[in-house]
Parts: sequence; structure tokens; C-alpha cells
Amino acid sequence: MPSLHDLRAQRANLEHLIEARQRALGADHPDLADDLRDLGRLSHELGDMMDAQAQLHRALALHTETFGADHPEAATDVNHIGLILHDLGDLDGAHAAFERALAIDEAALGHEHPSVARDANNLAGVLKDMGDGFSAREALNWALSIYMKTLGPDHPTTKSVARNRAGLD
Repeated sequence: MPSLHDLRAQRANLEHLIEARQRALGADHPDLADDLRDLGRLSHELGDMMDAQAQLHRALALHTETFGADHPEAATDVNHIGLILHDLGDLDGAHAAFERALAIDEAALGHEHPSVARDANNLAGVLKDMGDGFSAREALNWALSIYMKTLGPDHPTTKSVARNRAGLD
């Protein structure tokens, strides 16, 4: 796990990179979207939720403009926005974001893709916090089955989802 100092340094470096790329490409160039997503994730890790949301919404706008609203890149941005909303205690907003990301990824990538498992796992966390243990268990079973097939039982992500599932019993 990176230290707070390391995260701040990464954020500063990424901000400088984005500024330089914006000067060269323009503020709305699609090539900035992935960097903005990374900046949003770093801001989230640093607890700067307002900046994280702003960067992720900008990334989502660029990804949507480039690929369309039903593209997995847009789903990844929506998923990250859901994580922030969950951390902020906006369970309804997080639930809607994870449902949207899940619908996009399942339609675009299929029922058994790891991105679908990611979305189902995140949705399960919100469902659990909303008091819907049954639906949370179903979502975790789905995520776990995908990860078992795609990553195997010894992968850290598979083990993490298995712990989440065991925590519901």
C-alpha cells in the first residue's frame, strides 16, 4: 500500500502530465480520459471526494463522447463514481451507479466477464449496507463464480470476494 506521501506525489505528477497534455491536445481531447480517471482514483484514495468526483465525471464525459454511453470505458468511470458515492454514504446514488455499470458491462462484455464480476461485487456491498442481504448474497455468488472461472481460487480478488460472501453468513 503506497504511503500518503507517495499518493500525493503521484497525484502531483499526474496533474502536471494532464496540464501538459491539455496544452498540447486541448482540454476536451479523448486521450485525457484515462488520465483523468486515474487522477480521480488517486483523489479518492487521498479522501478528496469533490475532486475525485469532478475528475471522474470529466473522464466519463470524454469516454461517453468518444465511445458512447454504453461502452465498458464509461462503465468503469460510472463504477468508480459509485465507489465514491458509497463512501460518502449516498447508498441510493451508489446503487444506481453500480446497476448502470453492471448493465453496460453485461451487455457489452457478456455475463461471465471479470468487469461484470467487479460491478456485481460492488453492487453487493451497497445492497448489504441497504439491508438487502439476500440480493447481496446473489450478487456475490455471481461475482465469485466469474472470478473462480477467470482468475482461479487463489487469486487475491477471488479470495476477497469469497471473504465478502462469507461475511454475509
